[in-house]
Amino acid sequence: MSSTQQDFFDENADFYGNVKPQSYDYYFVNFIKKAKGSSLLDIGGGSGTFAKLVKDNCPDIDVTIVDQSEKILSKVNDERIKMVYGKLPRQISLNSGFDYICVKDVFHHVVGASINESKELLRESLFNIKGLLNKEGYLLIHEIFYESYLIPTMSRTLIFYLLALQNKCGFKIPAKEFLMDLMVCFYTRSEFKSILNECGFKIIGTHEEYWSSTFKKRALFLRDWGRMLFIVVAQEGDFD
Repeated sequence: MSSTQQDFFDENADFYGNVKPQSYDYYFVNFIKKAKGSSLLDIGGGSGTFAKLVKDNCPDIDVTIVDQSEKILSKVNDERIKMVYGKLPRQISLNSGFDYICVKDVFHHVVGASINESKELLRESLFNIKGLLNKEGYLLIHEIFYESYLIPTMSRTLIFYLLALQNKCGFKIPAKEFLMDLMVCFYTRSEFKSILNECGFKIIGTHEEYWSSTFKKRALFLRDWGRMLFIVVAQEGDFD
């Protein structure tokens, strides 16, 4: 029997809870310094790597982490940061709005029984995030992109159904990223931009990092893979 998502992240707390700050995190941190907002919500913030980086560089910002793993949240251990249990797409109960909402490496974990269902859960997540964002607030998104030759979405589809097969059969694929009970739905850059637009967001900043070619890249028929970072705002009229 597959674990619930909470159980999955609790069981893999060492894998997901021991993340170190990276150079690309400063793309958001430097933007936050200039924009001068006063509150940040880190959805799926885990053990607080990004939240602590923000507090270290912008000490006057009020920072809250939401995560669905209490075991990973227990690793935060920082009195400067508020912690709330919750998860996307709809299980986040907060009363106040935020000037910044960061969602880092989370959306590909918001997964349904199919790729189309996963896309609908992504849209629902984005709409619900909009309700937590202050009128002139910024949504900061960090995601991984996988794009194949000829049919850009082919590698994403392969990964999705390989994981489903692994979990159903109970036979682990021999790669460290293929954790038992893991389900992910990655997006191409054009797919993700299109969904942001559908959900009423406007992209005002982007940053990309490409990963080098490896055996894994060739095995998954990938043309391009890497990180995509977006700074977006809700388009005018969406708060009416």
